[in-house]
Amino acid sequence: MSQNPHSLDAFADTKRLIVVAAHPDDLETMCGGTVYQLTQRDVAIFSVNCTLGDIGTSDPSQNRTDLAARRLQETEAAARLLGIQQTFNLGRHDGELLPDLTLRAEIARLYRLTQADTLFTFDPHWTGQIHPDHRAAGQAALDAYMPSKMPLYHPEQLNEVGAGVGCLARVFLFSTDRDPDVLVDVTAVYPQKIAASLAHVSQFPEGEANLEWMKELDRAPGAKLGVAFAEQFKQVNVW
Repeated sequence: MSQNPHSLDAFADTKRLIVVAAHPDDLETMCGGTVYQLTQRDVAIFSVNCTLGDIGTSDPSQNRTDLAARRLQETEAAARLLGIQQTFNLGRHDGELLPDLTLRAEIARLYRLTQADTLFTFDPHWTGQIHPDHRAAGQAALDAYMPSKMPLYHPEQLNEVGAGVGCLARVFLFSTDRDPDVLVDVTAVYPQKIAASLAHVSQFPEGEANLEWMKELDRAPGAKLGVAFAEQFKQVNVW
């Protein structure tokens, strides 16, 4: 059967998906509709946030430590709504993420521990990717792909229970406008996407009124399909 790039067919072989993002709420707002539909197909989903999101407020009286703790709680609440199996936070400070060797190794370790076969992450090469944390998360996620498969790379990671050499076989980039080739209709599950996004109360204190930007983002690919809302990805050919 030929693959329909405008549906979930692109993920037909996905059994274990890892999503590498920069901040709490990135997954929910960027690809939450697709993730929810995949959990309904019994795909195991693992969420990785590289930063604590500890400057994600316009209130200067907020305490960064308290905000970070709150955002971790919000991440867990959103994960329950989407059916995500496990969340990880790599503990970097918001606004200071760099795709360095340490971050690469930490992400490679999670590829090995989760035995994910598919990766979702930011497109670090899209010129519109103006948030440096988004670029850094995407770059580090891509950079970790190859070494995770090599047994002599940080071999101590392979001693952890359940770990094996990385087995990623598919990579999809979100937050991209570089000729996206996979569009997923998320109209039917948009209430779930909104609910999971609104679990991040610290970011969206006025409720759905704060998500007009997300709806506008999802309307554009939706228009290409003739539906209300869609999420778009660019598939990367990996070997």
